Amino acid sequence: MKFGFGNSHPGAVFRRVLAANYCSGRAVAARLLLALFVAACNAQTSTAPAGTAKLDDVLANLDKSAAKFTSLVADLDYTKVTVIVNDRSTQNGRIFFEKSGGKTRVMIAFKKPAEKYVLFASGKVSLYQPKIAEVQEYQLSERQDLVEQFLLLGFGTPGTELRKGYEVEFKGSENIAGQDAYLLDLTPKSQKVAAQLQRIQLWISPQNWEPVQQKFFEPGGDYVISLYSNMKLNTKIPDKEFRLPLKGKVRTVRPQAL
Repeated sequence: MKFGFGNSHPGAVFRRVLAANYCSGRAVAARLLLALFVAACNAQTSTAPAGTAKLDDVLANLDKSAAKFTSLVADLDYTKVTVIVNDRSTQNGRIFFEKSGGKTRVMIAFKKPAEKYVLFASGKVSLYQPKIAEVQEYQLSERQDLVEQFLLLGFGTPGTELRKGYEVEFKGSENIAGQDAYLLDLTPKSQKVAAQLQRIQLWISPQNWEPVQQKFFEPGGDYVISLYSNMKLNTKIPDKEFRLPLKGKVRTVRPQAL
């Protein structure tokens, strides 16, 4: 809030107002100015901190966006950083994500550096690697919510749900790959989640109130960055996008549940 006093200290402004009006003999005007100044100071001190106000605004918009979220299609750059050996590996591909009737389906189709498909559907995750003609299937069992958080947090997620599961801080705005975004820092409240994810950062676009980037910090210091671009929201996704494109004879293995 600004009241036209520039960068002057409030006490200096107050003294100047009093001096000018005392010399002019306008005592009534002086008292009115004093009353306005005190009201202004009270208004400033009672205002919530800027970070809190902005956080409330972002979370409220996430609530609105989540209410109408049904699907997402986007390009994905998925980078895994292993700190102890200073290794950084990036996979590029496309993500298809649909929420319908209380069910979630996700297909991630990586094209570089190697062709690979990851399908989340029907309570299991399937990893298909055409190069070795193999599909690995894992039953998610009770870990499905954790897997969805690790991969999909922020997409169709209400702000109220973020506050339930995390300590949420507003960290300002940044430019991510040419897009302005608000940065939220999340610390899990659940010890079960914290054992897998120490902290999460979400960069939220004010254009569509969905993440343009996620950063997941593991307890050991390693982290994963997911960067999204060419995003399309709430469009009908053909069923074929959620089927593994199996080629020829493929071996299926089923390791123990995740």
